[in-house]
Amino acid sequence: MRTRILTALVACGVAVSGCAPPQDTTEAAHSTTTEETYPFETWESPPKPSMIPLPPDREYVEAFDKFDPNNTLYDLCDTLTSEELAEIGLEKISMTRKDSSPFIDCGMSEVHTTDGIHGSFNVTTHFARYSWMRDHGLIIDATFPGIDERIYFSNLPQGDKKIHCDAAISTPHGRISITFGHTGRATPTKDQLCWKAYEALEKLRTKGNFT
Repeated sequence: MRTRILTALVACGVAVSGCAPPQDTTEAAHSTTTEETYPFETWESPPKPSMIPLPPDREYVEAFDKFDPNNTLYDLCDTLTSEELAEIGLEKISMTRKDSSPFIDCGMSEVHTTDGIHGSFNVTTHFARYSWMRDHGLIIDATFPGIDERIYFSNLPQGDKKIHCDAAISTPHGRISITFGHTGRATPTKDQLCWKAYEALEKLRTKGNFT
């Protein structure tokens, strides 16, 4: 999945005043360049919380019936328009892939980022179950305080687990999974990676009313 990172360039000017030698009448007496500021560059995100351990006896109840032949997956990739995605700071960066597994997948990216953690999101819905993830040693035994208890975090089954985190939730129409993959120069912590995935998951769920 290709990743595109958009960078905004801001031109800043300083108005200069004071004494100056006489100028030719064909020249302006002085020039002023106003400073242009974009909200996404001045907005400071609140401190990110740290993950806390999951209860050792945690049980997870799936919201979907994997064996129901009439069940259809939520389509996060194509249900929302580009304008709707832009409203929550995201954009689609790869084509939607669907197969008979069933499985729906596409890539998204943040339109702007202010935390220095660059990367892209792999957005998927499918019928993978929590128990399968746990049995394969993929579950991260931690969560963020105060979030929906149905949301859980995992590593990818392949690749470098240090630069990925997956946030997922079981819904009546499949497991919604948002994997954030870091591609920048910074060295984010597991908490930072998982928080990025969680934020994108919540934005998409709320915007599309995927419950």
